[in-house]
Amino acid sequence: MVPAPAASRRKDMAYAVALLLITGVVFWPAARWLASQAFAREQLKQSALILILAGAWIAWEKRHALRVNLQLSNTTLGWFLASYALAAGAIFLKTPILILAGLAAAAAAAVNYVYGGQAFRRTFPLLSVFALFILCVLLFPVLDWPLRQMAGIEAARFLKSVGLASQLVVNRYPEIKLLLVTDKQSFVVATECNGFGLITSSLLLGTILLLYRRARWWRYLLLLPLCVAVAFVFNFLRISAIVLLAPRFPNHYSLLHETAGLIALYAGLALVWLMTGVRSRASSVTS
Repeated sequence: MVPAPAASRRKDMAYAVALLLITGVVFWPAARWLASQAFAREQLKQSALILILAGAWIAWEKRHALRVNLQLSNTTLGWFLASYALAAGAIFLKTPILILAGLAAAAAAAVNYVYGGQAFRRTFPLLSVFALFILCVLLFPVLDWPLRQMAGIEAARFLKSVGLASQLVVNRYPEIKLLLVTDKQSFVVATECNGFGLITSSLLLGTILLLYRRARWWRYLLLLPLCVAVAFVFNFLRISAIVLLAPRFPNHYSLLHETAGLIALYAGLALVWLMTGVRSRASSVTS
């Protein structure tokens, strides 16, 4: 006969596994949609890669604290209930964004169940950035055109400052396009030029570093807007560099475009890392 405590634990584990499976079924469509949106656009793919690498980094840094726990605590149940409440709200209120918030809550519940409360606190920065990533995916269609306009305007202004006459033009036929026109040729300011990938990657990287370093609240207010500003500047400098160098390499435009994009991306992320990755004295004492 199986001892009562062991039988009770097996029963609890069976309930927990069933709850995880049901949660997976409920939120699978939302997770699949999120993945399809992220990997359908190069800009969001960069941000997803940042999220994956950050997760691997935190798992390695906190590998001694990550132990399989499998305990269905009150906190875990609270996260599960929150995820289901948000899913129900998405259905009855016809507000799809709530299902994505529920997905973030379900991820928190799963981490809390598998690794326990201590590991949950260690991985909280990653879960927070996952929620921020969901928000970035939702904002992409809204911010695409305004970001392209802003990048084109600043690039034209910079090009004029270095002696190259340029202007931003909206072409509405046969389809609406944003053109950066110079004396020699015209450049389409396409979706790939909106800088969304660099901006979101910088914001995600800065957020996770500040959370991981346990920065003071004022550092968030100061450094996160600065991360966005750095990304925006590197993006319009990338556009300007392409416009300036394209006449010199007419047969290698694609290579020039990709090279300038990679340089801007990694230079911007490196600067964000330097700004936000320095541990403050207070955090180093408390950690």
